[in-house]
Amino acid sequence: MSSAEEFAKRNIPGFNISELIERMKTEEGKRLLNLTREEFSEFHKNNELALNEKWRKDQQRLKSKFCYRNSIWSGGEEIKFKFSDWDVNRQSNPQAAHAIAKQAYTLATELLTDSFNVTMYGKSGTGKTSLAIAMLTKIHEESGKSIMVVSTAELSSLLADQYTYQKTKEKLDDLKRALTEVDVLLLDDFGTEGGIISDLKPVRRDLQNYLYQVANGRFQGKKTTIITTNNVDKHFVQMYDPKIISRLVTKNKDHRILFNDMKDVREV
Repeated sequence: MSSAEEFAKRNIPGFNISELIERMKTEEGKRLLNLTREEFSEFHKNNELALNEKWRKDQQRLKSKFCYRNSIWSGGEEIKFKFSDWDVNRQSNPQAAHAIAKQAYTLATELLTDSFNVTMYGKSGTGKTSLAIAMLTKIHEESGKSIMVVSTAELSSLLADQYTYQKTKEKLDDLKRALTEVDVLLLDDFGTEGGIISDLKPVRRDLQNYLYQVANGRFQGKKTTIITTNNVDKHFVQMYDPKIISRLVTKNKDHRILFNDMKDVREV
């Protein structure tokens, strides 16, 4: 038995002699035989770190798949969008469209290594959802962070169905876990579940309770939540408990994207 092998057997927890013998048959194994005790110990440490990193990446990939698979799209239709797809000429004010996209891109870049909430305000059809998904796409592709998209109107409908269908209740349990754990969450069309702006009503109690648990978990875990909305801040307090709003809607003006000068592209 070599000195490195003897040292490993006595001093390294979990050392497997069978695995070592198999590795000895390879070129790498021949190199291991010639290592000193100190060199072998360092080799094992580095190998363990590499295995831990691989495990971490595998877990992150599984988490990403789980979260994205639980996305709830408006109308059930998945949307794919990147910043390169943003066409400023579809707007009557291309300069404003360019400035908004630039702000969204800048925030997405910051979110590669940071975590904070972003709120996107504007009328329907101005491109809020498209740019929000472009942000998610960039963040996921460049940082590996998990992403998820949930239409709050569709979520409200799903919660209503739980009293009729048992499978819906089970889905909501998985959904809550994904909503809480995902690194970057997009709540799309937040506020539409409260009705039309001219006749806003408090959001159903079960949705408020559900979102509070999600919002609180995300707040404590320092996760990122991006919101697109047709409403303004004063509308939110008519629909939701202030505790929910304080955890989801950012107060930082630099993290707010205003689509004030944008038109509904369906009318341009």
